[in-house]
Amino acid sequence: MSGNQLSDFPPDQFTISLFCESCDHRADLDREKVPDGMTVQELRQHLRCTDRGSRDCSLRIIYSGAGGFRHS
Repeated sequence: MSGNQLSDFPPDQFTISLFCESCDHRADLDREKVPDGMTVQELRQHLRCTDRGSRDCSLRIIYSGAGGFRHS
C-alpha cells in the first residue's frame, strides 16, 4: 500500500492528533514510538485507544507551523 509517510509531515510543522470515536479520548502521537518509514495509512490500521482499547479511532494531521500558532 502506498501513501504519505509520517516523515512527510515534519514535527516542527505538523501535529498528529489521535481521536477515539467511542470515548472522545484525544492524544498527540508520540513519534518516537512509530517505526521509521511508516505511512499514514499503515498507522491508521494500528490505532487503539489507550483509555478503553477501542479500535474505532481516527487521526488528524494539523498544520502548526504558521508563525507559532497551534490548533488546540
